[in-house]
Amino acid sequence: MPQGETRSTEQKFITFSLGDEDYGIPVLEVLEIVRIENLIRVPHARDYLMGMMDIRGHVIPILDLRKKLQMESLDGTRERAILIAVGNRRVGLAVDRVAHVRSFSADSIDEGPPVLRSAANRHVIGVGKAGDQFIVLMSLENLFAADEVEQFFDR
Repeated sequence: MPQGETRSTEQKFITFSLGDEDYGIPVLEVLEIVRIENLIRVPHARDYLMGMMDIRGHVIPILDLRKKLQMESLDGTRERAILIAVGNRRVGLAVDRVAHVRSFSADSIDEGPPVLRSAANRHVIGVGKAGDQFIVLMSLENLFAADEVEQFFDR
């Protein structure tokens, strides 16, 4: 590398959409992406719990990420869920569309305005800039309170 040149570290994110907005989560947080099928509805559950799904012998709660983020719910079904680990549990987060893996250099990620750094948005890492497109980058592990996911597994 020539003298005076620095190598910026690139971070890889899986990008997805909720409505017209684009989001990204670190690739390392994603266990897999699955098609939502044979969903078992759970009566009297939290409004963002879409249901439970059997994935290779494991019962996984599938959560509506739109509702969890208190976004307007759109008609239509979500076909894909991003599986992540929260503590020692696996959960699926239903999204409108999964796009692709995108790399961001550290200097292309902006912290964003103070509202993004509030306690209510502790899951937001920043805003990635790719040309004229902005992508809200999140760490979904931080989206849930410590005991929130456990309620889906309590008997």
